[in-house]
Amino acid sequence: MELMDLQKAGLLLSGAIYVGSVLWLWRGLSGRRSGPALASDQPSVSAIVAARDEEETLPHCLDALACQDYQGPFEVIVVDDRSRDRTWDIITAKAANWSALKGVQAKSDGQFKCPKKSALAEGIAASSGEILLFTDADCRPPADWVRSMVTHFAPEVGLVAGYARPDPVSGVLAKVLAVDNIGVGALGAGSFGMGHPLSCTGRNLGYRRQVYDELGGFAQIGHLVGGDDVYFMRLLSDQGRWAMAFNRRAVVLSQPPPAKLSDAIQQKLRHAAKGGHYKGRAFYLAVGVYLFHGFLAWGLVQMLWTQSWNNWVAGMWFMRWAVDFLLLKRMAVPKERALLRYLPLVEVLYIPYVLIFTVVGRRGWFRWKP
Repeated sequence: MELMDLQKAGLLLSGAIYVGSVLWLWRGLSGRRSGPALASDQPSVSAIVAARDEEETLPHCLDALACQDYQGPFEVIVVDDRSRDRTWDIITAKAANWSALKGVQAKSDGQFKCPKKSALAEGIAASSGEILLFTDADCRPPADWVRSMVTHFAPEVGLVAGYARPDPVSGVLAKVLAVDNIGVGALGAGSFGMGHPLSCTGRNLGYRRQVYDELGGFAQIGHLVGGDDVYFMRLLSDQGRWAMAFNRRAVVLSQPPPAKLSDAIQQKLRHAAKGGHYKGRAFYLAVGVYLFHGFLAWGLVQMLWTQSWNNWVAGMWFMRWAVDFLLLKRMAVPKERALLRYLPLVEVLYIPYVLIFTVVGRRGWFRWKP
């Protein structure tokens, strides 16, 4: 087979896998598949937040949690993860006037490789709720967050994930990262909707204490840096005992993406590192998507080098843009849809991201938070 024929065959096969994957996610977002029924009881809930050097953002997070309209037993556990600023002072001052808030100071020698997992484990140990909810210290959950998350915990559901988006968003870099965030959200919501969850975020997540205990906490993933959300979700998925649901009703607002390009690169490397731990069908799907971007990059570079038009490469490029646009449009909340004008730029940047960042991140070549 000639090189051009090999390129065309590889592009067509991997392109079919990519388009099929996006349509699969699109179907999961459609809501046509019947999910678990909504629950009506009000179990005890513990919202757990790990905070490190968050004196500027933590007050807004605590104010949002204090405004929750949940009528059942509710407490907030904030773990000061070795902060070097006034984070602990903010926690204690707030707790003096809010009996539902409890502060915990994380030990300097955490039990896991990932400091955040160690901090969260200490927070869980100090909590009492049947349902454990998680968000970050730089996030602002809406007033109905707890109530909305709890309604998705039908008897057979062990974990509920949700969507989080940056707000406010200004500047080209922030808007590009915000579009990427919509895509990550679609990966999570769509795959949950199809019954094979692939992604979630600790900015908007919850699971039963029983689930945490059954899995032995973070012990099985304690050696992995990061992934207190995704790796835990995959452990539960592999276990197969509990159903999982995605809540698109209560969207958590988070701080804007990193303003510096270097910080944004480090963040995306950390995110890309999680993709290296896919197993089974998800792994083969990831390989197909990786190969598609490889063949697409090969074709685009060849077109630029030879200055000649290739209908197959151009057709695949525009097809990719079209299916991605349809998926992200379905996922985006109304305030985000104007950001989709940056999708063509994201599509260009996503090729080196997939081809380079996933490899570099998988090998651990990134800087973790200090």
